[in-house]
Amino acid sequence: MGKLMIIVTVFLLAVGVVHAANTITKKAGEYAVEITFDKNPPVTGKNNVDILVKDKTGMAVTDAKVVVEYSMPAMPGMPAANFKTNAGLKGDRYKAVIEPSMGGSWNVAVKVSRAGKTETARLTIDVK
Repeated sequence: MGKLMIIVTVFLLAVGVVHAANTITKKAGEYAVEITFDKNPPVTGKNNVDILVKDKTGMAVTDAKVVVEYSMPAMPGMPAANFKTNAGLKGDRYKAVIEPSMGGSWNVAVKVSRAGKTETARLTIDVK
């Protein structure tokens, strides 16, 4: 029984570390925004994004409109790439899919609109 408990504990710790590596927490005005990608690092093509928005008391915000904008700046011989997708609410989290068209550094803006005010959490991801 003791060995089983040790194995289960090690497994849960490993899962927690993997989950934490995919989650980025940013501020957007008064909100804390936890952004989790299903792939680490994100890849060219489909990536599921899970977004948890918390108010200043730590409670999940479920009455906001959340939009994910992602872009890659122009490079020599290539125009800028700009995309936008709405995140839908599932439970207390917002879900979106982003589809970067190529590898490299992408700028991501998670926009939280609530009560007539929009706040933005910004981050950069390195797509493989």
